[in-house]
Amino acid sequence: MRSRYTAYVLGLVDYLIATTLPAQQQALDRDAMAAWSAQSTWLGLHVEGSEVFGGKPEHAQVTFVARWHDEQGEHCHRECSAFVQVDRRWFFLDPTVPLKASRNDPCPCQGGQKFKKCCASFLSN
Repeated sequence: MRSRYTAYVLGLVDYLIATTLPAQQQALDRDAMAAWSAQSTWLGLHVEGSEVFGGKPEHAQVTFVARWHDEQGEHCHRECSAFVQVDRRWFFLDPTVPLKASRNDPCPCQGGQKFKKCCASFLSN
């Protein structure tokens, strides 16, 4: 989570895309991400907690508060983000990008399980 926040601060949109689940990357709005990054003065990140869930593949949730300032004023956003580890790399599960998978399809993370037993519960929270 800290590395993704830092990528927003530095405008590293390629990194933000590369650390999102590969099945979701094509649907990301690169221009909007770059604009938000560039038009914001980033004020800080506070990680409130994290939890790792064992299994194959491993999942994690990170609860954080990000603060920034833009032309509309100062903002504070609290979120619980989900991540999945694939081939020893952690990927962000973007809840705003729908996955084309039904419950019994193989999970788009390619972790070897059905979607309902893998990433589905982390995207529906």
